[in-house]
Amino acid sequence: MALEFNKTSYLKIYTGEDVLFEDIPLYKAILREARSLGLAGGTVIKGIEGYASKVRGVGRAVSTFISGNANFPVVVELVDKKENLEKILPFLEKNAPHALVVMGEVDYLVTDFMRKAAEGYKDIRNGSPQPSYLRKQQEQQQ
Repeated sequence: MALEFNKTSYLKIYTGEDVLFEDIPLYKAILREARSLGLAGGTVIKGIEGYASKVRGVGRAVSTFISGNANFPVVVELVDKKENLEKILPFLEKNAPHALVVMGEVDYLVTDFMRKAAEGYKDIRNGSPQPSYLRKQQEQQQ
């Protein structure tokens, strides 16, 4: 079977571990907002070192044994269609003024799992109580 690739978009938000939104880390607030908007997926990656030309923000100081205070870099990666990712931009503009936000397009490998999941999502949207791939598995077991 030939490999199949589809296009999608990503949004990366570069910030610091100690940057807060209200009373929680900004990266957690971004994931919470992305989930509430129904974005396809998000991941937080914590760096071990980094730098920026300006201070990324102020907040609590994280104490480390070796070097004193640290502000480890954090990258939030969101993946979805561009028009869906654009829904979170007003939140970022308002609440992440020190963050660097980049958007781009990528190709992703379509796996059998993704095909089955997409088929199931179509069934759910059409009102079927159970994704067809699960029904087929149950029928084969009987």
